[in-house]
Parts: sequence; structure tokens; C-alpha cells
Amino acid sequence: MTYFTSLMIGTGLLLALIAHLYSFKRDIVKNRLMSVSAYSNKYSTTSSDWGFQGQESRRRKLTLIGLGSPNAETYFLVIRFTLMTVGAMIWHMTQISESNVYSLAECIAIAIVTGILIDRILDWWVNQVLMQISRVVPDAIDLMVICVASGLTLEYVFRCVGEEMRSISPALSREWLLTATEISVLDSPQTALNNLDKRIQLPDINNVVTTMNQALQYGTPLADALKLIASDSRQYYFLELEEWVGKIPAKMSFPLVVFIMLPVVAIIIAPIMLNLMQTLGGI
Repeated sequence: MTYFTSLMIGTGLLLALIAHLYSFKRDIVKNRLMSVSAYSNKYSTTSSDWGFQGQESRRRKLTLIGLGSPNAETYFLVIRFTLMTVGAMIWHMTQISESNVYSLAECIAIAIVTGILIDRILDWWVNQVLMQISRVVPDAIDLMVICVASGLTLEYVFRCVGEEMRSISPALSREWLLTATEISVLDSPQTALNNLDKRIQLPDINNVVTTMNQALQYGTPLADALKLIASDSRQYYFLELEEWVGKIPAKMSFPLVVFIMLPVVAIIIAPIMLNLMQTLGGI
């Protein structure tokens, strides 16, 4: 009887320990999901309430320039429409004396041109951010090599590098921290890495993502592969600089012709033309 009682108590304690460990794991997942839910509730989308979907490319551009709020696209469209209306009204008040069909067409054309100009400014801003990211990617990869060699997990590698790069490249820091959050929440880190590649769409980022996916899938050393990618990225950047320097003589030919050759030709020909005009005037 005593043996049976001890066995039952031991079995009960073992089951209680297993249940406690299982509930602890569930609490970790629950806390992560609650944090994500709190973030989504804090930045709840007004556009989803309106039934507005928007464009994926525009949302990606706004996220790259730092407007990562779910309502950023809605605010952008409202501001663009407001500027288009203001531009058409200013044109109507300053350039049009009477209202007719032609004046209405002019105002519509001015509004369309204003909207296109705003989109071009957004594209220029995004290109500047991408250029900044491409310049600092090798430095970020070097920091990732140090973090991987020190034994940090992939989530903390992205989080640490994102925090360190905040003052150097805010755009890269935002993307790295977002990737770290996705790695901690999503089931597969490959999904978070693929999302990073879709958001930035740069060759350097694609190389990093491909290398990390292969390392996670096949168990290859990640630090050595990242060192090679950092070296290739710097070499590619130097090749771009050499190409840019090689184009300078061709770009300097136009100002050389306009500002030097034409004045020289005018100085040479002007006295001859004056003497010819005086001679013809005397005749």
C-alpha cells in the first residue's frame, strides 16, 4: 500500500511538472501574441474600417521612408488630394479670368500634374533611402558577423545590429528591428527574412537573405558566408564608384563646349564679322 501511494504521488508530481512546463511555454507564446495584439490595437487601421485596400507598392515606399503606421497610406492620399486641390485653386485664382469649360480642363490638368509631381518626389525619397541602405549594408553585415561569432541567436543578432545602426542609418535600423520582431513572433525565421527581402528589394539584401536561408536550412556556418557577402558588397560599391568616376569626362564635355568653346569661337569670329559689316556698310 505504501509503495502504491508513493508511486501515485510521484506520478502526480511528474504530471504537475509537465503541466507547469507546458503552461509556461503557452504563457510565453501568449505574451508575444498579446504584445502584437496591443500594437495592432494601438495602431488600428482607419483604412480597414473604410474598406480601403490601397497599393502594396505605395505602402512599401511609405514604410521605407519611416511612415510605417497602418494609416500612413490613407494620410498620404488625403494630403496628396488636398495639395492637388490647392494647386488647381491657385492656378484658377491667378491665371484664369473667367470660368468656362477650358478653364475647368486647365484646373484638372494642374491637379493631375501636382499629383504626379508628389508621386515623383516620393519615388526620389525612396531612392535616396535605398541608396543610404546600400551604402551601410556591408557595415551591418560585419556587425552581424561579430554577433553570430559571439553566439547570439538570429533574433538578437538583428535586434543588436538594428540598435547599433540607429544613428548611422535609421531606415536600415527600422527594417532590422522589424525583422527581429517578426522572427520572435512568426513560426519560421525564413518567412521573416523573405519579408525583409520583399520590403527593401536590393541585391545586397537579397544575397544576405539567400545566404541565411541556406545556412538555416542546411546548417552551414553563417559567419563565414556573411564575411564573404560583406567583402563582395564593398567590392561592388567600389566598382560603382569607379564607374561613376569614369563617366565624369563624358559629363564634363557638355559644359566644356557650352561655357568654353562657344565663347572662344565668338571671340575669334566677332572681329571678323564687325570688319565685314563695316566694309559692307561703307559700300
